[in-house]
Amino acid sequence: MNLKPLCCLVVSVFTALTPISAAYSQSYNLPDLGAAGGSTLSPLEERQIGEHIMGDVRSDPTYLPDPETSEYLNKIGYRLVSAGPANGYSYNFFAVRDPSINAFALPGGFIAIHTGLVTAARSESELASVMGHEIAHVQQRHIARMLEGQKNNLAWTLGSLLVAILAARAGSGDGAAAAVVGTQAAMAQNYLSFSRNAEREADRVGYASLVRAGFDPKGMEQFFDRLDFNNRVYEGAHAAPAYLRTHPMTVERMSEAQNRSRLSKKVNYKDSLDFFLIQARLRVLESNRFQGWDDALQYFRNDLKTAKGYQAVADHYGCAVALQRMKKYSEALTEIETARKMAGQNSNIISKLHSELVFLSSPSQQSRGIQLAKQNYDRNPLSQLALLNYAELLYKGKQYNEVIKLMRKQHALNSRTPAYQSILGRTYEALGKKSLSHQAIGEMYALNGQTVAAIQQFQIAQRSNDGDFYTMSEIDARLRELRKQVEDDKKYEN
Repeated sequence: MNLKPLCCLVVSVFTALTPISAAYSQSYNLPDLGAAGGSTLSPLEERQIGEHIMGDVRSDPTYLPDPETSEYLNKIGYRLVSAGPANGYSYNFFAVRDPSINAFALPGGFIAIHTGLVTAARSESELASVMGHEIAHVQQRHIARMLEGQKNNLAWTLGSLLVAILAARAGSGDGAAAAVVGTQAAMAQNYLSFSRNAEREADRVGYASLVRAGFDPKGMEQFFDRLDFNNRVYEGAHAAPAYLRTHPMTVERMSEAQNRSRLSKKVNYKDSLDFFLIQARLRVLESNRFQGWDDALQYFRNDLKTAKGYQAVADHYGCAVALQRMKKYSEALTEIETARKMAGQNSNIISKLHSELVFLSSPSQQSRGIQLAKQNYDRNPLSQLALLNYAELLYKGKQYNEVIKLMRKQHALNSRTPAYQSILGRTYEALGKKSLSHQAIGEMYALNGQTVAAIQQFQIAQRSNDGDFYTMSEIDARLRELRKQVEDDKKYEN
């Protein structure tokens, strides 16, 4: 199957259909909507579509490649995944800089979390309940089911469903379907009805994972109750929280969430320190302007008047993050040292910022900052956050050969990630190794979906010709591969 024509349409289908396997439905007394998957779209093809879409997502200014946030979301996400039905997906949870309360799933295991959802959550279990819902959409392969039986009309089918989804977001329920004319109207109506069933199914599968993962069962009910209250206060579909517009709420869904949580055993779940720290961090990073950082700083300082426990630690941490963005390093260092003392534990997130600020405080403290980063990495050898921080401080300290050694021996970061290639590219450039530098930068662009820019970098690497035989052979082969990819894309467009 040629995946190119599907990608531009599938990106808008992320809130779609969520069937559940018979075995899992029986375990939790759920209705069987049929077997997931089908002959139209294989799991590999679905992943390829997701990878293609992520190329565009990563180049969007709202994409937030923040190591602290990514590591936290993936930790919570995989805790839920391991508690759900078995499947072969490799998940990736990432943040989108958007103050609205929302989350969405893309094909192949990519799940986006709006910063507004994290900052608005009143507990870690509320956040986990939403993530569990999105994971359930992916686990049941709704896109493959949607395409099953439509092999000869894939583009038409996706186009019809796209119209239905866009109509559903513009209006509500059956009224939205009426906006779609001709034969597409019937398909739109079928889609919207199935989508309502799928949302209920995702609630149930997500809830089961939430409970098995040890979170508070009331998280989903509490989240729904607050969204419903906000919707009634503001009135009207367009004023409703984004989550309600992309995940239509019904009385039945609300009732089922309430019944499930009230029948469950009480769980005294304690929110992690990381939850509070990431909430504070995203309150700052939600803005990329000085005024937004200053507003966040004032919020934390005001909250500290009454805050206790982890919330007080997070407020001091938030002050440090805001002050760092404002380049007030001395004040930021004071705040993070206070947070470090109050935490009463070794926090990867706090330790990372502490080492950064020590490094930035003065040239004479750079060695100490690097040493602190190394200590944190040694405590957390599988943490991408700790690794990236240690590598970055080594780079800033001009210890370039140490950076290369570190990246070659570490096990925290896959070489098929933009961050890995970015570090190698910058470091090889500093060492004067041009072919290796442009090769790594080219791979970074390729992983971000910027094929033309990748080709340009590989061409420069080829012309530089200062690598060994093996390196230059690799560059030649990769350049041919990327050029063929561009040619294939042009054939489709024509």
